[in-house]
Amino acid sequence: MASIIPTERNSPQSPTVKSDYGKRKNLLNKIKSQKILLLFLIPAMIAVFVFNYLPLVGLSISFLNYQPAKGLFGSDFAGLEHFRTFLKDPEFYSALKNTLGIGGLLLLFGYPAPIFLALMIDNVRNARFKKVTQSVTYLPHFISWVIFSGLVYEMLDVDNGIINVILMKLGIEPISFMSSQNYFWTILVSSSILKEIGWGTILYLAAISAINPEEYEAASVDGAGKLARIWHVTIPGIAPTMVLVFLLSLGGLLSVNFDAIYNMINPLVQPKAEVLGYYTFRTGIMLGKYSYSTAIELVNSLISFLIVLISLKIAKRFADYSVI
Repeated sequence: MASIIPTERNSPQSPTVKSDYGKRKNLLNKIKSQKILLLFLIPAMIAVFVFNYLPLVGLSISFLNYQPAKGLFGSDFAGLEHFRTFLKDPEFYSALKNTLGIGGLLLLFGYPAPIFLALMIDNVRNARFKKVTQSVTYLPHFISWVIFSGLVYEMLDVDNGIINVILMKLGIEPISFMSSQNYFWTILVSSSILKEIGWGTILYLAAISAINPEEYEAASVDGAGKLARIWHVTIPGIAPTMVLVFLLSLGGLLSVNFDAIYNMINPLVQPKAEVLGYYTFRTGIMLGKYSYSTAIELVNSLISFLIVLISLKIAKRFADYSVI
């Protein structure tokens, strides 16, 4: 009798097909078992779509001579006119210079500050003092920039500010800090660090708490002191968090905190204080150049996105670290 060779129709199902079917079945079972929890995601998904994705349609006005009366579809097409205009605008380059200067200082001093604070808090042995320090340092994060900038103005007031009072006690003439362009970058950067240092410290303290205590014990057995344990155990343990925060900070290099600038700027310091965010606000909202300001923000966002992508590639290539 001739042997019967099974055709593709009656052949047994391949393991790959069974595996894919099993994965889909498991996924459906998980969805069914967690359908109540997934329902809670719907409002968040709607909010993200409405406030993050739907406004992207408005980016099209950067290619139009947008007029509110004509609307998005009635305005005349302008092409790349607004992009060419801001590339020839000296005020744009002045704002770009301020943005890179302030953003670079925030990256240089603001990035390592929470790391040092987290390491110091972690090595405090008094539990009560540690909790109080944490609470005091991250409390400013919850204060709005309207209030915080008012406190900065009061501290630096020429007549009654605590800084100038101390200077006068030392026989030094009071300084008008908030009306001097030479001090604005220092004031803004130090104020931003003071306000956010505690909040950033929470991330590193959480990463430190995840380090296996046995690693510290092994280092102690090998004769490592406190500084050696920090260098060889703590810092490598929080390195992934440090890399992630650094990459996110690079992405925000061109997006200096608008709230801080808006509440601390004044006409006397505007040449040194006007960053790209405030420049687009002034030209778009105050002067009504909606298409022009949108074109600047579009390029700004694209450059920030590219910086993050390039940083991720570099981190993956040289540090073998990947966010995804």
